[in-house]
Amino acid sequence: MSASAPSAPTSGAQIISRHVVIVVFDGAEAIDITGPASAFAKASIAGPGAYRLTIASPHGGNVMTSAGLAIADTSPLQTLDVSADIDTVIVAGGEEGALRRAVLEDGAQQWIASIAPHARRMASVCTGAFVLMAAGLLDSHQSTTHWRACDLLASMCTATDVQHDRVFVRDGDLWTSGGVTTGIDMALGMIEADLGRDVAMDIARDLALFVLRGGAESQVSRSLALQQGATSPVRDVIAWIESHLDADLSVDALAAVARMSPRNFSRAFSRDTGVSPARYVTRARVHFAKSLLRQTAWTQARIAQRSGFRSVDALQRAFRETFGEPVSAHRQGE
Repeated sequence: MSASAPSAPTSGAQIISRHVVIVVFDGAEAIDITGPASAFAKASIAGPGAYRLTIASPHGGNVMTSAGLAIADTSPLQTLDVSADIDTVIVAGGEEGALRRAVLEDGAQQWIASIAPHARRMASVCTGAFVLMAAGLLDSHQSTTHWRACDLLASMCTATDVQHDRVFVRDGDLWTSGGVTTGIDMALGMIEADLGRDVAMDIARDLALFVLRGGAESQVSRSLALQQGATSPVRDVIAWIESHLDADLSVDALAAVARMSPRNFSRAFSRDTGVSPARYVTRARVHFAKSLLRQTAWTQARIAQRSGFRSVDALQRAFRETFGEPVSAHRQGE
């Protein structure tokens, strides 16, 4: 059974159709293509006609992704010109060899450079930023790419200000995103800018995202980084904490989840993660509260309750200790 469609914009609102072109090539990362495409497709269910999607490649036809999945019947780039009325161009990423072929042999950057003055918004997912670089679009702009490639991008394009470890960066009408799944976050950011936060949030829920990440957040999950070096009981508890932030997360309760004594659990957790269970719980709760501040118009009392803090005072104290700033500094519009 399919999930319910995201809610449509208010009745009577005029729908502006935006032509989105996703540029792909042999060896492109499949999620760089399908992630944003799915987000825009959901937006067109919420508001019929809101987006028109074209998947294009240097030569058209079938394109084989790095995952071995074929994208069928792509449009040749050269058939898309100014008359195509393109609103947004998103360049997918891929491994170095695939990018080199797309730029040096297939001339993808030439089409990108030619269409950029006419499109409202130019963007890349992951290492697709290197194609934008080759087209000269990153000069005098902030940008980002996959965290493993940020240093390389900075060394190859000294005219761009590379923002390390960002989910996505918006600099005017130029958007760049980090690694792979961040293309979904960037697409939702575009949808939010076009259609409003409520539509973007509905799509995020429909896509079963754990949280809608803002551009300034880290590409690398704090929990994932800690899980990497943790033993099985601690690794499982870290995942359990993230989905039960408003529950009892005392050492005794967490030890019961791990099926360990409180003393042994506390030692194992601190050894594997470098922080005490209590400190990790506070960090997890404060970062979740920070996301809620961006995503909702909830009161601080409701956010405190939902993220597991006992009071607004406890929430405010945790923000000052973690970020050195008050809660209000992280609320959009405050």
